Amino acid sequence: MNKTRIIVIGAGIGGLAASLALQRRGFKVAIYERAAEIREIGAGVVITANARKALRDLGVDEDLQARSSCVPVMRWGNYATGETLREILNATIAERYGLPTLQVHRADLHGLLMQAVQANDGDALHAAHEFVGLEQDDDGVSVRFANGFADRGDVLIGADGNASTIRSQLFPGEAPSFAGQVAFRSLIPIERVPEQVLDIGYGLHAGPKRYLMHYPLRGGSIMNLIGVAQSETWQEEGWAIPATNQEFAESFAQYAPCFVDLIHKIPQGQLFKWGLRDREPLANWTIGRVGMLGDAAHPMTPFLGQGACLAIEDALLLGRAFAASSEVSEALRRYEGARKERGNRVQLLSREEGRALQNPEKTRKPAMDRGLLAYDPVTAEV
Repeated sequence: MNKTRIIVIGAGIGGLAASLALQRRGFKVAIYERAAEIREIGAGVVITANARKALRDLGVDEDLQARSSCVPVMRWGNYATGETLREILNATIAERYGLPTLQVHRADLHGLLMQAVQANDGDALHAAHEFVGLEQDDDGVSVRFANGFADRGDVLIGADGNASTIRSQLFPGEAPSFAGQVAFRSLIPIERVPEQVLDIGYGLHAGPKRYLMHYPLRGGSIMNLIGVAQSETWQEEGWAIPATNQEFAESFAQYAPCFVDLIHKIPQGQLFKWGLRDREPLANWTIGRVGMLGDAAHPMTPFLGQGACLAIEDALLLGRAFAASSEVSEALRRYEGARKERGNRVQLLSREEGRALQNPEKTRKPAMDRGLLAYDPVTAEV
């Protein structure tokens, strides 16, 4: 298996983490990304102990912690007053699960993974290659790109996100659908953040049919802001559609004045929105010599904060499965067997949490309360 050549479609966090996990176990990887420039968007992501253990195995966790925030207290608050309803100490999380939760700029995590992949193989990454088709046989997988380029490998891994082209080709007619939620996101310089919000630091505030979340990034130099609200319709496609402070503020007009003020503090041109998309869980993540990971395999709504974490888990288990196997079919079988139940289950739990989160009369049950942080991808059976 040490001569196995693996093609990965998608150079996001999941694709790069998988490539790094495979490289560190001696496999040759070629990563293809449709974007002309391989980079991450400006947004925050929460990385919990389960994913951090994988990142430690990949050799990037220490550098990531140095670039990130690690708030001492995470607060759940009243949307109309800002009053704290519940506190979770990060020290308690560290004591229970081995590592505290980090608040991470996505570009920092992505950059560290990309740097590590390129250090192992300077020719591994290929930008401006939009995947359009595949053919597989008993000996390998051939892939085609919109620019006319073609390649062939022993295995193909789809890490191309919620709208995965690979998933659509393996399972035609199974398209993503609008999940009835519109999300807003922005990064705000810390000096613009209202004092009451600064005092809260990490806050999640559930209101009727919507929630608002904020937390500091990069050692407290910027505040990440996310708002998600239920909506009956959504027409536009994309992850970074420009939005106005006014439309965001109007959607959250019932919130406490400090939160509405925070929205109005967003710098000009730094607010974006997108419609959340969802798909039903799959019975199979692999077909023949083709497998999927991350949102391509289990598209995750954001309500448990585990989308990136599950993709990182997938990545490490994929690398471990190939290292433990003598042939491709065995590796993919081990990978799917180790990951499908957890990935599909967390996908459904995230939907469930979304319904509870946007109904103040219901009790929410975050990832820690559901036991999700106890999973260890370094020691899990594969």
